[in-house]
This record gives sequence, C-alpha cells and structure tokens, in this order.
Amino acid sequence: MGARPPIGENAGVKRNTWIPLVAGAVAFLITLGIGGAVGTDWLARNIEMDRLVTAIEASEASMGTVQERTAVVFDRLDVDDLEGTTADAQSEAATAELARIAVDGADSIGAAGREIAAINILPWHTKIKAAQEAYLLHNYAWQAYMQAAAEDPVAFTVDQPLVNQTFQDAQEPLEDAISIVGLLDVEARVANIFIDGAPQSSGEII
Repeated sequence: MGARPPIGENAGVKRNTWIPLVAGAVAFLITLGIGGAVGTDWLARNIEMDRLVTAIEASEASMGTVQERTAVVFDRLDVDDLEGTTADAQSEAATAELARIAVDGADSIGAAGREIAAINILPWHTKIKAAQEAYLLHNYAWQAYMQAAAEDPVAFTVDQPLVNQTFQDAQEPLEDAISIVGLLDVEARVANIFIDGAPQSSGEII
C-alpha cells in the first residue's frame, strides 16, 4: 500500500478552488457597475444639454421677436416719411411702440433667463455648467438692453457691444459641452444658434 497523504491536504485544495470563481464574479460585477455608471452619466449629460439648448432656443426666439418687431417699426417710419407724415406724429407713435416692444422683450427674455438658470446640472458636469453661465451673461445683457430701451427707445438705434460680445463668448463653452456621442440632435441645434445672419441668433442689434 502507498503512503497515506496527510489528513486534510486534499480537503484544503478543494476548499480553495472557489476563490478564483468568486474573484472573477466580483470583477465582472464591478466592471458592469462602472459601465452602467458611465452610461448613466452620459445619458444625464445629454438630458442636461437638451434642456439647456431648449431653453436657449426659447431665449433666442424672444430676442428674435424683438428684432423683428423693431424692424417693422423702423420700416414703417421710412414709409411714413416718404408719404409725408409729420415728423412729430411718426416720432411719437414710434417711440410709444418701441417702448412697448422693449417692455415685452424684457418680460419674455427675463422669463427665458430664469428657465435657463433653473436647469439643474450635476456638479461634476463642469463644461455644461460653464455653458449655462456663459449664455446667461448674454441673456442678462439683453435684459439690461431692454430695460434701457423701455426707458428711452433711442437705445434701439445704438450699438450694443456687450450684447454682441456675450453672444460670441457663449459659443465656445456651448460647443465644448456637447458629448462626444450626443443625443437629441444637440450638436446641430447648437450650431444653428450661431449661424451667421439668423435674426434670432446673430446677436446684431438693429
């Protein structure tokens, strides 16, 4: 008969065979958890950007409405002048209408700014937060512009460098905040906001 192995030697080998299986399962679950967290965060970024861009589009639309309405007033002034309407009469009517436009613009643009400011962005989504803050400066510049025009409609005929500059300054932060693989057509929508010549987004003052 051969020599009997020490008691417990084979039992110890068998007892340790579960360790690699458990380690592998734990590693898989950790990987799955990390992947799920990354995917969830990516989705959260896209949702935040969609909400931000949607609110910015509403803000730009309000600004565009102001520009369109003021253009109508100035076009009518030119027509009235050609038709011989007295300068005092047309000036008085235009001043009153421009003041109303400014008040309406302050209300709608201010409301859009509050919507933008209210968007909740996770603290570690720093690029999206920077984009939000950069655009808010543009919105605030427009609000100040509308308040000035409501007090004196002549402001509509004066260049507004702060409005124009803040619009330009908001472009890069917004583009940087777009996810590498984005959803909801955010990249195209951001690009459209900054298309040169678009009346609602050019930042040009009449």
